[in-house]
Amino acid sequence: MTHDELLDAINKQIITAPPFALGGYTKFLQALSAVVELHRPSGIFCRGCGFIEEYNEPAQLLPCPTIQAIEKELTQ
Repeated sequence: MTHDELLDAINKQIITAPPFALGGYTKFLQALSAVVELHRPSGIFCRGCGFIEEYNEPAQLLPCPTIQAIEKELTQ
């Protein structure tokens, strides 16, 4: 799943959330969306996983462990 597809899947859940669940459920999904947004790709690296300061380059190849965990839980 691409980064944009993952964000779209989360945002679709926010839009289609039942009205009675809008409070905490929507806030949870918005927080999850923010985490995914922080882990936006930069070429083949993850921007959200820190930088190798010597080279000023992202340190973690994609998909990073955070995105892998989110995708795993959303596809079960």
